[in-house]
Amino acid sequence: MATLIPFPYRTVAEISLPSLIKNLYTLRSLSRCEVIPVVKADAYGHGMVPVAKALVQRGSCHSLAVATLEEAMELRKKVSGVSNILVLSGFLPHQVDAYTRYRLIPIIHSLYHLKSLQGRKSLPELHLKVDTGMHRLGIPPDELPEAFKVLGKMQVKLSGIASHFAESESSLSAFTDQQLARFEEIVQEMRTRRILHTDAKIHIANSGGILRHKLGSSVAIRPGISLYGISPNPRLAHSSDLVPILEWKTRILCLREIGRGETVGYGRTYKAKRKEKIAVLPIGYADGYPRLLSNLGEVLIHGKRAPVRGRVSMDMITVDVTHVPNAKEGGLVTLIGEGGRDRLTSWEIATWAQTIPYEVFCGISPRVPRVYLD
Repeated sequence: MATLIPFPYRTVAEISLPSLIKNLYTLRSLSRCEVIPVVKADAYGHGMVPVAKALVQRGSCHSLAVATLEEAMELRKKVSGVSNILVLSGFLPHQVDAYTRYRLIPIIHSLYHLKSLQGRKSLPELHLKVDTGMHRLGIPPDELPEAFKVLGKMQVKLSGIASHFAESESSLSAFTDQQLARFEEIVQEMRTRRILHTDAKIHIANSGGILRHKLGSSVAIRPGISLYGISPNPRLAHSSDLVPILEWKTRILCLREIGRGETVGYGRTYKAKRKEKIAVLPIGYADGYPRLLSNLGEVLIHGKRAPVRGRVSMDMITVDVTHVPNAKEGGLVTLIGEGGRDRLTSWEIATWAQTIPYEVFCGISPRVPRVYLD
């Protein structure tokens, strides 16, 4: 994806579906587990429905995971061939009928929600989430005995058991091993109590857990950011095996010159130290380009890095192209991805913006068209 495909837009996010499938196969090979791709938040900004269709139809994925009921309903309506749709944040009691109607699987994460299902004539398949140390969602250890009693009275066997790592991306973390050991104890107890189906999905590993091979007795994994070609920690083993699937590009809207001592942009936060050629780019924080990159970020033009000058505004940024003699109006600009012999990564953007690639991708707004390359 080194060049901008012909298109009528000013700015575009190009997404490689073959690279998506390559990452899927890499993660499947590393874990030897069933892959439950996490496609919540519009597939981390990559486009939930096109990504899900590729994973199901070309990647042979039978299960997908999302965060909300609304996301799950959209998948069920628009993506054929997916057997299981897991809703990671579970349900609110008034939503249960929708889970049954759309054949969705809530992940039960509280004793209150579990008890609210007692006495219902029809129930969806259920996964139980246990808290092994994340302390966000999941039934805490001291409530598990009561949860087991409730399940026994309901005469329900679970289709899955899950938990979530708190810092699996840290290669120095001993806490991940502690979480995994606790999870294994709970799984064994549930097997002893015969609360799980014999083919129940056991899953705890996120992207960091997969790359560090923290799997235990898991039969499934839940990759998120790694599926899109980004490691949660580039220093982890196998990070280089992942292929970023998104490139973000725009064009030069116009060129102008400013003299020494002149300023550019809102607030006049940048003052030229010499005569400079400035390129105006039709990309701004309304498109998801972080305002924190004001006077800090860089873009690629003809393989050369052009620094952002002045503030990022809603629809435009300005960059210094004095050292790029062949810069011209309508010319290609790379915001994330390859440009000539250089590459701008989402981790660089995230570092400048004091955040993580997850937020960068999720922040690319709907007004930036997603173009799927095959």
